[in-house]
Amino acid sequence: MSDNLKNNKRIARNTAFLYIRMAVVLVISLYTSRVILNTLGVDDYGVYNVVAGFVSMFGFLNATLSSSMQRYYNFEGTKRGEEGYTEVYVTGFIIHIVLCAVIFLILETAGIWYVNNVMVVPDGKLFAANVIFHLSIISMLLVIMEIPYTGAIMAYEKMDFYAAISIADTFLKLAAVIALPFIPYEKLIVYSLLVFSITVFDFVLYYWYAKKHFRFLRLCNAFSKPLFKSMMSFSGWNLLGTFAFLLKGQGLNMLLNVYFGTVINAARGVAYQVNGAINGFSANIATAFRPQIVNSYANNDHVRTRQMMFVESKICFALLTLLMVPIVLEINYLLKLWLGESVPEYTNIFAILVLVDSLICTLNTPCTQVAFAVGNLKKYQIITSMVNLCLLPASWLCLHLGMDSTSVFIVTILFSIINQGVCIVLLKRIFPLSIKSYLREVIFPCTLLVILLPILPSIIRISMNGGVLRFITEGFIDILAGVALTYGLVLNKQERQYAKTVITKKKIDRYAPLRLSHNWLRSLRSYFRAQS
Repeated sequence: MSDNLKNNKRIARNTAFLYIRMAVVLVISLYTSRVILNTLGVDDYGVYNVVAGFVSMFGFLNATLSSSMQRYYNFEGTKRGEEGYTEVYVTGFIIHIVLCAVIFLILETAGIWYVNNVMVVPDGKLFAANVIFHLSIISMLLVIMEIPYTGAIMAYEKMDFYAAISIADTFLKLAAVIALPFIPYEKLIVYSLLVFSITVFDFVLYYWYAKKHFRFLRLCNAFSKPLFKSMMSFSGWNLLGTFAFLLKGQGLNMLLNVYFGTVINAARGVAYQVNGAINGFSANIATAFRPQIVNSYANNDHVRTRQMMFVESKICFALLTLLMVPIVLEINYLLKLWLGESVPEYTNIFAILVLVDSLICTLNTPCTQVAFAVGNLKKYQIITSMVNLCLLPASWLCLHLGMDSTSVFIVTILFSIINQGVCIVLLKRIFPLSIKSYLREVIFPCTLLVILLPILPSIIRISMNGGVLRFITEGFIDILAGVALTYGLVLNKQERQYAKTVITKKKIDRYAPLRLSHNWLRSLRSYFRAQS
């Protein structure tokens, strides 16, 4: 069996694990969000969203360092084996310790001042806001120190354990939410304490698993000064890009808080939960592709790297479009079904605009993954960051001129389109990429898909009365039309042939599901025997 075929099967297997995780997390998270909103109320939910969100602004270091650690694990491990892994771990561990100290000092000084003097908090909730703030800081520091271990897990593509921990995390949060109404104390503070406890639990499990299964994760005299400089340079430029991208999230959240208060923050929080539930499906594919893209580039296989970038772009875009269409058409019905009568004002339009922006950004993820694999981030991150940094003043100007809150989301969409074009041009300078091929093979078919797919579901919406039957019918038609359009328009000839081969094999191999179940049970039994 060729290495590429093995790698493709590994991507498919890891994607399956991540989808199992996503299905469980999605169902439970949607229920959890409804209970939290009803239990805390719109104002308290808005307070939690904006205060925890302010701390998560500094959590952009988490995303930056996580991608950096995984990149260096894959790159150095492919080049140098276990010695490379150990150097990355020791060097990265020291970097994370230093950054935790710096972040703690910043948040416990300037952050405290901001919460108590600038942030708009309802009367009587300032103490609770401070408790949430301090617990969020400690949680964020734990997540940052978790990165050397989660990075190794992702680099080794142990998606089964990652999925298991995510599912356990979700069930614990569900238990916390169910218990919340029965606890006779300030519910906002109690909920923050419960979420903090779950973060500690996650950290312990990731640390235990990584230390148990990866022998190279040991603190020893393996600090590498050249590697330190390389990682800091890579992380520094990545940090700039992540910080600029962060302004699309929590920076705008703070801006909305100043102009409109916590009710709008609650509406935005719900909208982003809808987006997170849907976008998670395409994010799973991106997570499964990331290690293979770095490994292919490290092996100087530029053709495969480019091919995976194109395939990932099209699959993620098509999947997200497929999921979005019925949700956008029935957003009011779904929000009412989900949250009852507690739907904050503007949530429906916010959710639609956030989903549109997310669809555009889906195309950006594969480009950034290739840029990370190359490692030459300086010009790429400086220019793309300048584009994203212009978003906040542009949004402020719209609000200053008296426009309503939706203008911020529209401006965000426009900047995402501009940023995608800039990223492709910059990527061509550091990686052998044909813009003409990208437009022909990715942008053009994806544009056709997003134009044609909503037609039939929209006809169903006009022709039927509202309700669950109409939503199910729209979803069924959407799936049929989406699969046909993706196969006929989005995939190229080679990809269609591969899909046809897989489908034909499944039809011929009628007993494959039984063998798969048997092999899965046997693997599970062996795993538990090994643990005991």
